[in-house]
Amino acid sequence: MKQFIFIIILLISSSLFSQTLERTIIGSSGQTLSNANASINFTVGELVTTTNSNGTITLNQGFHQEVIILQVKLSPITFLQGPLVTSGTIIMDDSLRSNNVLPTTSPYADGLTCETTVFDTTGNNAIIDWVWITIRDKNDEAIVLASQSALLQADGDIVATDGTSPVAINLPSESYYIAINHRNHLGIMSANAIPLNTSTATTINLSDTTTAVFGGINSVVDIGNGIFAMIAGDFDENGQIQNTDTNSVIQLLGISGYNNADLDMNTQVQNADINNMLNPNIGKGQQFN
Repeated sequence: MKQFIFIIILLISSSLFSQTLERTIIGSSGQTLSNANASINFTVGELVTTTNSNGTITLNQGFHQEVIILQVKLSPITFLQGPLVTSGTIIMDDSLRSNNVLPTTSPYADGLTCETTVFDTTGNNAIIDWVWITIRDKNDEAIVLASQSALLQADGDIVATDGTSPVAINLPSESYYIAINHRNHLGIMSANAIPLNTSTATTINLSDTTTAVFGGINSVVDIGNGIFAMIAGDFDENGQIQNTDTNSVIQLLGISGYNNADLDMNTQVQNADINNMLNPNIGKGQQFN
């Protein structure tokens, strides 16, 4: 009996003082190397195993290894018809920002956020609104490889959520189709696959000529002064500007704030949104899926 009790106490004691050992490594020397694109830790004297990669994430060499995430950098340029008509210049109106109705959380699927101080900038680099970027396969533009929210400046530059930096997306250096969407304008896409790399930002101007965009003149509206802008009026974001968009906007006349019905983006839903934006664009559609 005493022996049985002793065994029980021993088992309980073992469970109380058991521990979990995490994998660690002590190396006589080694280093951490990093740049803006990736970082890797290594030690001397590790066993060489193998290198595995799916094109975006690479695992390599030994027990002490890091996940290397490659990011292409891009600086797209585009304009929205709505705030250009409101401003009457080649710089878009920033009423959403200046009236403090522009949200710090993206309205798109990833829900990215920015600091409120990002909206303190005025002038050409003032933030107009959020946009949605999709990166598409060079051999089939219908295949979306990555997507991300970004911010649009008054002068047409699209930047990261810090309000100034190029957009960085988790993909390796390669050629891709680049598409830009906005919550109440028809989306546009580059006419061709564009080489992007992880070391320097590639400027992609989708506003200076109709040949820059997929679908040509059917994808954009000529604002004048050499600017071809994204077409306003897609209230329901279905890629078509239709009577259903008009009917929906009519129901919201008189409201103010951050709303898809505010097609000229002056913070007010007014008859001008219907007369100047919707009616001239009825029947137009996005030129890609």
